[in-house]
Parts: sequence; structure tokens; C-alpha cells
Amino acid sequence: MDYKLIATDMDGTLLDEEHGITKENVEAIIKVQREKGVKFVLASGRPSYAMLEYAKELEMDKYEGYVLAFNGGELIDMKTNEVIFHEGLEKKDIENVYKVSKEINVPMILYVGDTIYGTEATDGVMYEADQCKMKFQKFDTLEELTKKGIDKTTKCMIIGKPEEVLIAQEHMNKVHGNDYFIAISKPIFLEIANKNVDKGKTLKKLGEIENIKPEEMIAVGDSANDKPLLEYVGMPVAVENAIPEIKEIAKFISTSNVEHGLKTTIEEFFEI
Repeated sequence: MDYKLIATDMDGTLLDEEHGITKENVEAIIKVQREKGVKFVLASGRPSYAMLEYAKELEMDKYEGYVLAFNGGELIDMKTNEVIFHEGLEKKDIENVYKVSKEINVPMILYVGDTIYGTEATDGVMYEADQCKMKFQKFDTLEELTKKGIDKTTKCMIIGKPEEVLIAQEHMNKVHGNDYFIAISKPIFLEIANKNVDKGKTLKKLGEIENIKPEEMIAVGDSANDKPLLEYVGMPVAVENAIPEIKEIAKFISTSNVEHGLKTTIEEFFEI
């Protein structure tokens, strides 16, 4: 198969333990774009603000790649820096997540521009702000957000210990299971997004824009929120450190995120 697009998750897949891209991965990704004309897509639960630096490091602006941020809530054309698709959460949705967060006493966050707003500055919350290189502002009530003019976001997260996140997932599914896309991306992160978006649905939109069929796509992932992405493409790939659910979907198991998993994948499917 002549693959025309590679979409990859970031944390736990493309990025190493220091949240960087290995030199080997960078070189392979730039090479496959340059020599094979492959469209490269960063598909992450991260906010777009925390992805653009990586996209530029991979020269995706030069080779016309795309950033698929917020689990599919936003799609950016790196050539033009244009947001070509966006679908997020409204004020009522933020209120719903806030209520669940308070009921189970586990912090929630939401994203606006270069700032993360959260109900607590826990280690987990500050870890997210740090890895995204974003500012943090604490809020105690929904009224505080209203006063700041915040009535929408692209994604919310509930952040806690792994056992707390499992409880949050169960609670969210019980109360709002039909209302949102709900998935654990890391053991400490429960992601809540618009029910009409996930990584797979937004990749489908991109395929229609670029006239690339699912069978001409490769997707690489490691976590539960990558499932829609891998299920959509012709060649689903799991890194070695992926959870069992993702490995079951995969047609190829690559090396781990710290062993240049993207380089291994590219060498498997392209002669470069």
C-alpha cells in the first residue's frame, strides 16, 4: 500500500519521558515528508498551544502538515496557521463537568488561549500546565469564570490519582455518558470533549479535505483516547508501551516511545 498520511499521538507515543522528540524520530519524520510527500499529523489531547512548537520542529509548516488538537476538537493547517475545524464545549458543559468534579472532590481544568484554569493547583494539574508550557489560574466558582468572560472551551479534564480518575470516568459515564466524548488519556487524566468529536472523526474530515482514503493512512497511538484514531485508518500501529486495548486493534506493534517508535514505523512502511 502506498501510504499518504501518518497521524500520531504525542504523549506516550511520539514524545519520550522528557516530553521531547528523539533526534532519530525527528530525522525520520522530516525525511518521510520530504522524500515521500507524506502528510504528517500530530493528533493529541493536548491544546493546540502545546503542540505548535513540536510541529515546527518537525518542519510541518514547510511540508504542509496538520495539528489535530484537543482530541479532535481543533484542526490546524500548519502551512497557513489557519484553524480549519473547531468544535468544543459551551457554558452548560463546563457547569456539568464542574458539578461532577465537586461531587467526587477531584479537580477539573479547562483551556482558554495560553492559560489553564483549574479548581485546584494539585501536582497533577500543575504537571499538565508545565508539560503544555501554559499559564495556570485557579478558580473557585463558576461565577469567577463568567466574570472573566469565559463561557466556552475546547476540552475539560478531571485530573487526579488513577483510582480517582476511574471513579470520575464511571461517574461521568453514568450521568453524562451520552452527552460527551469521555476517555482516559493517561492514568491521571480524564478527558471530556464534545460528543461529536474524537481523533478519528476529525481525521476523517481531514481525509476528505486532502482526498486521502482511510486505507492510505497510518495512525500510531498508545492510550484509550487513541482508539477512534486507530480504528479509522487502514494501518493502525501501537507503540510497544501501549495499553492492551490499543495493541489488540493494531496491525503492527512498533518499538516504544523511548525507542524511536515513529522511526521504526516509518522504516517498516516506507523505503527511505
